[in-house]
Amino acid sequence: MPHGVHRIPAKTYRPEPELLALAKVAVAEVDSTLNDHINAFFRWLTHETDELPRRPSKPPVAPS
Repeated sequence: MPHGVHRIPAKTYRPEPELLALAKVAVAEVDSTLNDHINAFFRWLTHETDELPRRPSKPPVAPS
């Protein structure tokens, strides 16, 4: 696939900046990505699976 061309077009999502920062920390702590976690949540939300994506054992701390 040529550079810059994706199989699935990007969607616009505008999370609150503080929430996005915490989410980035959280997915890194469980060795995942925001994309993988959002897709896993959508699969759970639409009953494709009963398994929620992993989350850290403690709340993430915002980066300084």
